[in-house]
Amino acid sequence: MYSYICVMENSLLSHNRELANVLECESLITSKSYKVKILVDALRLVSADKDISEGKLIIPDNCEQYGFVEGNHNLGILLHFLADMLEE
Repeated sequence: MYSYICVMENSLLSHNRELANVLECESLITSKSYKVKILVDALRLVSADKDISEGKLIIPDNCEQYGFVEGNHNLGILLHFLADMLEE
């Protein structure tokens, strides 16, 4: 149990360092098109992940006002679709 907690703490520290690096770089990325490219690449990368690509996203009723259709959707396909739409 202790080793599992240590692994979790190390993982959290690693994620916090990565987030700090992203925040430091944010001021260096001034071009809107470059930010969109980063987002598109990230969405495509994440959508290809096996755990995520097999995931489901349930969109409840009353989300039509936000442009989403109610139902059970494949998360990987949805993320890849968003990447395609952002790229155009």
